[in-house]
Amino acid sequence: MADDRLEQLERRVAQLEGIVRQLSALILPAGATRARELPSAPTASTPASIPPSASATSPRVVVRPRVEITPAPPPPGQVVDWEQWIGQRGLLVVGVLALLATGGFFLNYAILHGWVAPIVRASGAVAVGVGLAVWGDHLVRRGMLRYGAAIIGGGGGLVYLGIWAAAGPYALVSREIGVLLLAATSGVVVTMAVRHSVEALAIWALAGAYLAPLFLASADPSPAKFLAYTAVVGTSLMVLSERMSWRAAFNTALFGFFLLPAALIAKDLTTTVGLNYGVLGAVVALLATGTKRSPWPEARIGALAMVWMLLFASTGNDALRWTALGAGALITLIVWWQQLRATPPPLAGFMENQLSPEFIVYLTPLALVTLGVVAPPDVLAPWGGLLPLALSVLYLASGWPLKAVHLAVMGFVLLALAISGQWDGATVAAGWAVLAAAASASARWGRCPGALEVSAVLAPLAFLQLFSVALVLRSPTDRAFLGQWALAAYVCLVAFAATARWWETDAKRETRGGDKTGVLLWSIAVATLLFGGSLELDRALLPSTFYAATALVLYWVIFATGLVLGASFWKPALRIVALRSALLLTAAAYLLLFSVTWGARDPADPAFIGVWSAGWYVAAAAAVVAARWWPAAHRRPDAMGEGQAALWWMAGGCVLVGGSLELHRAFTSELAGDLAISTFWLLYAAALIRVGFVLDRKVVRSAGLGVAALAAFKIVLYDLSALEALYRVASFFVLALITLAVAYAYNKRAKSPKASAV
Repeated sequence: MADDRLEQLERRVAQLEGIVRQLSALILPAGATRARELPSAPTASTPASIPPSASATSPRVVVRPRVEITPAPPPPGQVVDWEQWIGQRGLLVVGVLALLATGGFFLNYAILHGWVAPIVRASGAVAVGVGLAVWGDHLVRRGMLRYGAAIIGGGGGLVYLGIWAAAGPYALVSREIGVLLLAATSGVVVTMAVRHSVEALAIWALAGAYLAPLFLASADPSPAKFLAYTAVVGTSLMVLSERMSWRAAFNTALFGFFLLPAALIAKDLTTTVGLNYGVLGAVVALLATGTKRSPWPEARIGALAMVWMLLFASTGNDALRWTALGAGALITLIVWWQQLRATPPPLAGFMENQLSPEFIVYLTPLALVTLGVVAPPDVLAPWGGLLPLALSVLYLASGWPLKAVHLAVMGFVLLALAISGQWDGATVAAGWAVLAAAASASARWGRCPGALEVSAVLAPLAFLQLFSVALVLRSPTDRAFLGQWALAAYVCLVAFAATARWWETDAKRETRGGDKTGVLLWSIAVATLLFGGSLELDRALLPSTFYAATALVLYWVIFATGLVLGASFWKPALRIVALRSALLLTAAAYLLLFSVTWGARDPADPAFIGVWSAGWYVAAAAAVVAARWWPAAHRRPDAMGEGQAALWWMAGGCVLVGGSLELHRAFTSELAGDLAISTFWLLYAAALIRVGFVLDRKVVRSAGLGVAALAAFKIVLYDLSALEALYRVASFFVLALITLAVAYAYNKRAKSPKASAV
């Protein structure tokens, strides 16, 4: 024994000497080595002013540079020496397995032929295994770590095999005693693995401990005892692996803890004992991996996934619902406690789409809320929002003072779930909108972290809820403008406007697209007013399609005019959205006016003074006002430069088409109506040309010429064949009169010193 220790000491000293020589060659330059060999006596070049004695006795101070020793990196592109690998590791594994197979075959052969007594066979296997383990430990202490660890594992396997034979086929001891002895054998092997820091040996022992109840299965199985045994083995190995920083061993212990009972006694896991067993494993896994030393995301996510599947599987039993809910609450509290000051926080990298795996753990409260919704206890069934409300108070009360964004955000999310869990339909939309406004206010005046971003998400969700689910669930008897849905729409409108108003576009938020978010929030508020008003008008005036469509036309054109008038006072990003919306809304109103409204018009509605005529007048006037008050060039975006012209074109087209329809309706005689339409087109063309000359606008004059050409084609191609002689004369007379007048105006314009090119 002393010789072995002396040999190890000599080998270590030799290694240290080699390291010192390498460091000396790297640290001390050649000049420094020669400087120590120079004589200390003064030379001839010493100045006369300095006494020789002073030079000889003055101390020399040598300042050596600070050197940091770092391990040399492996050479790049190093290839694996497969010969060495197979000879060192592959054959070692084959040898250990062959040794175990030898023991197993020998015991089997001895059993068949009755060579020796059973107690001798079992004790012999145990003795050989112990001898191998001792020899392997000796090899490890002599420096052969990998080889010695494999021999220890083989010895442990033989001891395991002997105990199994004693408790199984030979029945020398009871099966319960055999399981305990097998577990003790695994414990001894784990102790040796810890002593020599060999993780693979610990995994080998853990596998034996887990499989012991399978190899010595009892005729009368006891699930409670099996779970207790597995709990002790699994939790002990998880704690030990965390202390030793053995990641693979920890994962083996964790997944074996859950998967082995799930494969063997799945039904017994959905009992009180099974739930407690699963929660124990999850708690140990979360506590062990919640430190900076062992932040193993696969273990945390795996433990949570398996325990939540177990809790959801237990909801079918009414007696276990409270137990499952309490277990889920315990898991959630542990996650909350660990994430109070998590570094980095779970939401780090959210804006860059680079979330960490801890984000999945962060969603644990949502799993608890889902559990409460899927199978709530009878007492909590009428109070679906109570559980998320309690969790939201916990997260907000802790996240707000600590300025923890992830906790505050989860608090608001849970509060939104509490609203949707307690109510439905339009009430949920109103609640979310109020919550968005409250979050925005808390960020503005209370400096609540993450609240402003939450408000920017909740507001669109409330808008979608109001105009989708709430509309589907709306009662047919709900009154327009005064019903539940209408009141919720009013609340949403005010809340959306407040949220948009409190969204500050400071420099920091500008860089994150804050201006676009502000435009989105204002757009949601305006859209709520537009869509909500349209739906209520339609609901109030139905079943009369004509009056409902006419009211929508009036509402839309007035709304579009308001957008144009307000655009001059808004920010550029919001201004372009308002102007584009005004153009689309005006076009939609005209389309509705000349399609649905005209088709549903009452035959008794008189021309030019009826309800449809009033809508036509307002639609044309609104477009003219909008075009007149279109923002000036320096106040409008470059992309909207042609918007004013588009409004003028729509207004002109509205007058032309509407006047033609009214003239056709006003005359009972078809011939007189056709003549009136032709005359109207020519007069309209003349008016456009006149306005074009007055405003010096070539495009207006060109439009007049186009209308005149259209009238001329109608007179020549239609009136000439359809009208009677007198009406035909009148048509051509009006055509001649208008065309001559227009030609006279152009000839007179030609004498002007300058002509318009606009």
